[in-house]
Amino acid sequence: MIASILENDTVHFDHRGVGYVIHRLGPEDWAVRSDDGRTIGSLTVMSPEGEEHEPVYGGVIAGQTETDYEGSDWESIVRGLVNEALEADERAAAGEAVRAQPGA
Repeated sequence: MIASILENDTVHFDHRGVGYVIHRLGPEDWAVRSDDGRTIGSLTVMSPEGEEHEPVYGGVIAGQTETDYEGSDWESIVRGLVNEALEADERAAAGEAVRAQPGA
């Protein structure tokens, strides 16, 4: 996806078979949410112009304050945030399955 797509108020995309929305919060800030409304994280402009004369974005996982991903490829950053959330969900589901087994 090209950077100008972030000029829209919302951008819908699919990743690993699930729908997500990037929702504009301000001129340099976006929330990343699943289609069911769960906040995955946020995307922000760290610098309007990096080494390659493109904006540098930062991705923050929901509940954290520091960027986990940084770079000019905002789409990869957002997909990284989504992957983190999906992996956390998978770990939580696996933990629930272990606790549900007799003798666990």
